[in-house]
Amino acid sequence: MTLDRAFASGRSVNLDALRLLLAAAVVVSHAWPLALGPGTAEPLSALTGHALGGWAVGLFFFLSGLLVTASAERRGPRAFWAARARRILPGLGVALLVTLGLAYASGAVAGPSEAGSWFLRALTLVSIEHRLTGAFAANPYQLVLNGPLWSLFHEVAAYVVCFVFVSLGGARRPGAVAALLVLSVLAALFAEVLPGRIGTFAPLFAAFALGMAAHVFRDRLRLSPALALAVLPLAALAPWPLAIAALGYAVLTLALCAPALRLPGDISYGVYIYGWPVAQTVVNLAPGIAPATLAAVSLAATLPFAIASWHLVERPALPRRTRQVTP
Repeated sequence: MTLDRAFASGRSVNLDALRLLLAAAVVVSHAWPLALGPGTAEPLSALTGHALGGWAVGLFFFLSGLLVTASAERRGPRAFWAARARRILPGLGVALLVTLGLAYASGAVAGPSEAGSWFLRALTLVSIEHRLTGAFAANPYQLVLNGPLWSLFHEVAAYVVCFVFVSLGGARRPGAVAALLVLSVLAALFAEVLPGRIGTFAPLFAAFALGMAAHVFRDRLRLSPALALAVLPLAALAPWPLAIAALGYAVLTLALCAPALRLPGDISYGVYIYGWPVAQTVVNLAPGIAPATLAAVSLAATLPFAIASWHLVERPALPRRTRQVTP
């Protein structure tokens, strides 16, 4: 079965479940540094060279490349960016207000000016300030309100590159897609020598570009569960771009070859943006909590926030005709 046929069969709904698992993996991974302090090794770090959360974020970008390229091909500029804004900003805005509430409940003493600046910088994604005076001051990971928001800037930057590439006709030219892949892989391999945010963006965009290529070549990309299982070990052995290619192919194949599973809502985004502040609150209420316990408790405590975010904020912000599909 090809990727194109898998999508036509309706199994693309399984990607909601896959993204939920990835968001949950980020919450679980962060439990270790949140419980024990910055610099604490997260699960899989020693074994694979990347933390569980790092792999999950890479796969998020891979799936975004796959889905957002399709969106860029079928929408004009105004509709495309309106769709992206509706998907990101309403949920984020409410999550930031909730995060501030949890921060003040934990003992934050920041004034209105500092809190307002934090909110606006986080909402615009341009220059996110992660700290707020007095927030979670007694926790091992002090003052940091919502660490995972750093990736949203890079997500939007990837959207920009994708939309420009598609608008210029690159997605219709296999050679251009190959060139984009080669450049993104090279940038990822040499990310350590690239300056600032570019060095951070490069490996993430390599994952995104792999997703773009998967969409462009969807009618030729065969999904083989046997091959998916065979290439999984590459994730622990190969450099980042090849590892994400192998892991992305594996999880995409296994998800799309499984029976269709439609969830009652797409709560992955809510889990991602609420997981950290909820976990910080759990640590504040239960000092000394063990990482594994924190992972389980914070994940369970995050789900109600994510479900409410989807049903009360994110879903109502989407156009009625697209509320069941959220690429």
